[in-house]
Amino acid sequence: MSHLIKSGNRTLATKMSLIAAAVLAASVPSVALAEKLSEHKSAYVPADQTNSFLDGRVEVNFLALQNYQYIQAKAGAFRPEDEEQSGGFGRLRVNLQLKFHITDNITADVDIAEEPNDFGNNGDRDFSFHQDFAGIEFDLLGLTDNKRKDADLTLRLGNIGASPFQFKGFQDGADNQGNALIGNGITDYATAENGIQLSYNKRYDRGMLRAYNVTGHMTTSSFGEAFQEDRGYNYRLQGTLEFAGGFKAGLNMLQANQGDQLRFNNGVASLAGVTTTNYRFGDGENYNFSASASSERDTHVGALPGLEQTTVQLNLAYQPSAETSLIFMLGQSSDDYTFADTNGNAVAGITYFGSNGVADPDGTTFDSNQVIKGDSSVDYWVVEAQQYLTPKKFYLAARYAEAENTSDLIAQNDNTVTRLQVGAGYWFNDRTLWKVEYVNQDEGINSGGQIGQGFDGFTSELSVKF
Repeated sequence: MSHLIKSGNRTLATKMSLIAAAVLAASVPSVALAEKLSEHKSAYVPADQTNSFLDGRVEVNFLALQNYQYIQAKAGAFRPEDEEQSGGFGRLRVNLQLKFHITDNITADVDIAEEPNDFGNNGDRDFSFHQDFAGIEFDLLGLTDNKRKDADLTLRLGNIGASPFQFKGFQDGADNQGNALIGNGITDYATAENGIQLSYNKRYDRGMLRAYNVTGHMTTSSFGEAFQEDRGYNYRLQGTLEFAGGFKAGLNMLQANQGDQLRFNNGVASLAGVTTTNYRFGDGENYNFSASASSERDTHVGALPGLEQTTVQLNLAYQPSAETSLIFMLGQSSDDYTFADTNGNAVAGITYFGSNGVADPDGTTFDSNQVIKGDSSVDYWVVEAQQYLTPKKFYLAARYAEAENTSDLIAQNDNTVTRLQVGAGYWFNDRTLWKVEYVNQDEGINSGGQIGQGFDGFTSELSVKF
């Protein structure tokens, strides 16, 4: 009997040991998981790395920006209510940027934005996301089994970004961290249209010349669709050289071909129903005025109708390090047509004083919807500097731009727009940037400036990028 008890105890002990071992074995992953979850880990990847998903096939960026401004139009502005503005916060800007790697040599991208700068019409009630920029890109050397480490040839279909400037930062909605300042430029002539683009890049490991680029594109003059009779195409040709030591040079030419749409009556043609090129003003800015919609392009020079527009610009940059940047831009933009009042009298820009649509210095303000034949042109130059006082942390920046309305039918006095921007930026971390800026713009009566006398004040932005 005792033998059976001892044997039973051994059997029970063996069973208990097996159960304990099984429980311990099962608990090891749970303990390891608990330890792993208790470890402190960053909630995001560093800013110099890509937020990628699905084994790297999808890249995602999310951007958000809140701005505050205290800006006033100067006495004598076209719209008197702009002279007495209150300080305040602007609408939040947000962008969701997605990039899809379809194959090793084909990618697609889309920027979805709630951007008052572009989509703020309809009484500023349109709080909706829109396709702001999208396209498909083909690595042609890779597709033809000729892929090289030192060169690439890329075909892009869809939205094509067009601008004559290079090397300086640009601001588009919440996408602002590449722009040292807050405003863009009075003669940026930047936008996006639909079409095709071919770009070739070549790089060198040694020697004075380190890289060059040649890019050409053809677009229709619309971000949507435009198929009306005699609507032409817009073209851009760009060349860039990069040298050892941080010196860069670029030359750009933009050409619009939209004048055949015009129908003249007694020497005057209406712009009603006519598709003009989107880069006749430039993209929207985060300076806003109470008398106009947030998507208005009224801070830029508005001298050109954008029909047979030609823009040629030289860009020079000296960027010896990540802390220092000096940029100089020199250009001319011209058109074969000039804005006019309803009687066919030439006016300096799209916005002008008038009475019943006829130019009159003592009248109200109108936006011209008529053009006449006559060369209009703007000569301009820009200088910009940025210097980090604390690397990757704190910088100072400044930009000065001057644009002269040299149109044939416009009086050549009091015909200049100038803008001075002085700002600073502070990085709280590698994804959060706070910028402040003082801006002062002066507009001569014959300059094509759309505020009337200019504006000045302070503005600030706090932005994050995931």
